[in-house]
Amino acid sequence: MPWNEGLLPQQIDAASHVGQHGRLLAGPGTGKTLVLTRRVVYLVNERNVDPSQIVALTFTRAAARELKQRIEGELGRERLPRVTTLHSFSLRQLLRNAHRLDTLPQPLRIADDWEERYIILENLRTLLGHRRIKDTRELLSRLASDWESLAADEPGWAPDPAFLGTWRQHREVFGYTLRSELTYQLKRALEQVQDFQIDSPITHLLVDEYQDLNRCDLAVIRGIAAQGSEVFVAGDDDQSIYWFRKAHPEGIRQFPNDYAGARDLPLEICKRCDPEILRLAEFVAALDPDRIPKRTRAEDGRIGGEVKLLRFSNQVEEAEGLARLARYFIQTRGVAPQDILILLRVDTRSAYSNILVRVFADVDVQAAASAQEGSPLDTDPGRILLSYLRLLGNPNDDLSLYQLLKLRQNHIGDETLTRLYDLARNGGIRFSQAAEMVQNDPTRIDRSGQRVQTELANIRHQLQQLQDMMNVDPENQPNISDQIRALTEAVVPEHDDRTTISEYLGSIARSSEVRNISELLSSLQSENEDIEQELVPNCVNILSMHKAKGLTASVVFIPVAEDEHMPGNQEANPGLGDERRLLFVSLTRAKHHLFISYCTRRTGQQRQLGRNSSRLPRSLTRFLRDAPVRPEDGTAFTNRRVQQ
Repeated sequence: MPWNEGLLPQQIDAASHVGQHGRLLAGPGTGKTLVLTRRVVYLVNERNVDPSQIVALTFTRAAARELKQRIEGELGRERLPRVTTLHSFSLRQLLRNAHRLDTLPQPLRIADDWEERYIILENLRTLLGHRRIKDTRELLSRLASDWESLAADEPGWAPDPAFLGTWRQHREVFGYTLRSELTYQLKRALEQVQDFQIDSPITHLLVDEYQDLNRCDLAVIRGIAAQGSEVFVAGDDDQSIYWFRKAHPEGIRQFPNDYAGARDLPLEICKRCDPEILRLAEFVAALDPDRIPKRTRAEDGRIGGEVKLLRFSNQVEEAEGLARLARYFIQTRGVAPQDILILLRVDTRSAYSNILVRVFADVDVQAAASAQEGSPLDTDPGRILLSYLRLLGNPNDDLSLYQLLKLRQNHIGDETLTRLYDLARNGGIRFSQAAEMVQNDPTRIDRSGQRVQTELANIRHQLQQLQDMMNVDPENQPNISDQIRALTEAVVPEHDDRTTISEYLGSIARSSEVRNISELLSSLQSENEDIEQELVPNCVNILSMHKAKGLTASVVFIPVAEDEHMPGNQEANPGLGDERRLLFVSLTRAKHHLFISYCTRRTGQQRQLGRNSSRLPRSLTRFLRDAPVRPEDGTAFTNRRVQQ
């Protein structure tokens, strides 16, 4: 089809913009992804730009998948440019230039979330003598924050020296790089390594969700632009919600100052939200006096939209009211369960989702708290399989070997693992090398050496069996799904575990469009799992507000809309602004029906949560107290609605 078919005039203007940097200011539902897609089509088909010289960076794997699928549908796979997340792009460039880097352990190995929590933090806590894991986590989080905010580059940067020295020694023994430092290491390399090479010239760089980039991310974009790239960014300062990773709306607000001569390309027509929903959302956004003024309106011919602010006495009445409304929309209005979202600001220890799931089940509506479900790879069988897969790629993967020794049924305890670590640390060698020394001479760690020797032999035997499975005729190489299934069956003993893990890895393989196990592992290690969303099909999905970004539904419920949680303890900027924008994003997930609820009191576990948790009365969030919709009794409203 023609590149401009079906586009509105503003969308055509934005998609065809060339010759200077551009900022696409796109509010919710205005067709940002459509414009990015057609821009790529325009560059390739109309401007004859080589697809290999176009790179599109997104914030999440899900966003990359959607954009890639849309572009492929227009151009075909053979003319597809590179579409990837910023983390994955950073990893790719660091891997390509690994021989030029002397500040990172080699080969480059990214520690995942589980490894960071249960190996790195636990080991550091012991080594530093901390009583609480919280104390260790705060120090590691502060280090990550300093990378993201570039405080680590400022004169006089002074991290805790004992922590920094212990961590650096630990990473040398285990040979890892933290996921949170990927972009920072790319930024440093672009600035400091003279012959650092991006894997192909980039003439056009497209950046989605620009408002969610932190100072370090922004510096990487500037580094690429300095090599001759024309930068085209898309975003909305009203939707900047990742303050916890030092993202800030000033990035997109200052774009014209950072890129002299850049042109503004606004989109005004919202095709997602009905007018009343958009009106409330715009009210919340306009509470920020520093926002970029923008005119967003519903498309012509779209009228109405339902917005209700419901007050309940307690959490039981709230759950019952929402459950009955959900059943009404499913059974009476024909809304599919997966077209209903419940968005929670907080769900500490599942205190809010548990009662919702239970009460929804009482009215025969299945609700899934997908935001609270851990990855199957975070179970012992999942970690063991993942460790074997990584060892197939690198037999000396220190973290994976440590995990197998720790998690397998082998009577090897933490004391023995500490002896192995000390052997490596004192000898200035890697953990896998220390393990090999013990395999050759068990007496190196006294009485437990024999058990380690036996276990290492068992692990190597299992690895050889898996390797034999993978060494098949290249012409008869099984597809990635069959490879995952075969490897899972060989390692995971329980049928239910095998099914869950295999299906999960298969979904990652499909979403990342990987072709083999090596590419699957690369995809897993580069993405930030905390911001990816997975929906459970045929269910009403309960998600955190952060994970709802990019999603939309006919019916959206936002319970627990109380000031004790929104903004909660974030009563000063920048946290206050982030909480307000988070509510704006949540409101604009709704297409037709939006129900916001709060309670005047909460009891039991829920009473203990939130700001001023000792106080029984609860109050409506300050962001909605003067809104153009008035609170009404939630139970009375629900009774009227379900009787229609």
